[in-house]
Amino acid sequence: MSRKPQVRHIVQPKSKSRAEQLKFLAELRGEVQKRPQKTFNVKKFLIISAVVVALSLAVVFFAGYRLNAIDAYNQQVEETGQGTINTSSPIYAILRLVALIELGIYVIYAVVKLLAPKRRKPNRSIWGDIGIYLMLAIVAVAMVFPLVFSVCSALKPLDELFRFPPRVFPQRVTLDNFSDLIVTMGQSWVPFMRYLTNTVFITLVGTFGHVIIASMAAFVLAKYDFPGGRTFFSMVVTALMFSGYVTGIPNYIIMSRLRMIDTYWAVILPAFAAPVGLFLMKQFMEGLPTSLIEAAHLDGAGEFRIFWNIVMPNVKPAWLTIIIFSVQNLWNTNAATVIYSEEKKTLVYALQQIQAGGIARTGQAAAVTVIVMLVPVTIFILSQSRILETMASSGLKD
Repeated sequence: MSRKPQVRHIVQPKSKSRAEQLKFLAELRGEVQKRPQKTFNVKKFLIISAVVVALSLAVVFFAGYRLNAIDAYNQQVEETGQGTINTSSPIYAILRLVALIELGIYVIYAVVKLLAPKRRKPNRSIWGDIGIYLMLAIVAVAMVFPLVFSVCSALKPLDELFRFPPRVFPQRVTLDNFSDLIVTMGQSWVPFMRYLTNTVFITLVGTFGHVIIASMAAFVLAKYDFPGGRTFFSMVVTALMFSGYVTGIPNYIIMSRLRMIDTYWAVILPAFAAPVGLFLMKQFMEGLPTSLIEAAHLDGAGEFRIFWNIVMPNVKPAWLTIIIFSVQNLWNTNAATVIYSEEKKTLVYALQQIQAGGIARTGQAAAVTVIVMLVPVTIFILSQSRILETMASSGLKD
């Protein structure tokens, strides 16, 4: 008795790519055994995830409620002297910590599970993905914790700032520290906007000049051979070893000879000559194909047009990185050693004077920390995505 041949349903692919067509023909010839794919029920998974997240959050809020109630009860016992101290706080603290860890792990698992069908499957299991994402999450928490703590400290009243052991998040959010800072700055005989304008001018002009000068010099060093070029670049590399504290006295002497002390240029001109920008641009421009520049020469383009329209767009990651470094350096400088006039002082100098006011200005000092780091962090966040996008799409080689 002969068996009936098993009928296999082979669907012709909708895609017209050559790989899909070859795979379809191989299945017709019986060379490829098509495996049934497991279906992933997204709706069911989302329902289960919602239940798990809701239960975890309920445990977290319940443990937090019990901790606050126990703290209030123990404080009342200490004030009145009636009753016994409740010692069950560590139990609820551990319960809340376990619930938060479980919630974080499940959220990472859910994200990996939902994104898995949409991406190329790697040579590792889903638990390997969970381990990698968990490690990245731990590193991210460690990196973002100082920023979160600084912002939360600026939103705390004075009694919470001096509380021990300190808490990360404020119990009573207030903006009194920022309002007190504005009042203190308003009492100065130099307006607050004057300090801000000085800092913005120095930062913008110094950053723009540094990027342009470093890019032009790096273009010549990377793409043209001339006598003394390697020696000059060796001097630039050697200058990277010296910090600003070492070069402070030579800079002051040079600026004094140029009669630029107590002017904005005493800060801007040294920023133009920072060696880190020239080093980064030169190393990045060496990766550009020389044939691209030679083709531009054959088409009749001049040197400046080649530099501005061809070279600069292709080294965008490098000059975006230089902008980040330069803004951080110039925004955080107080320039107290080269600028003496109060109306030419920078914002950081004025804020540091407020921080030196003593214990009574601790809240204002926390607000100062947030204001000083706000601009560099914002510029870094906005530029980071563009750097990664440009690095992924610009890789020219000979």
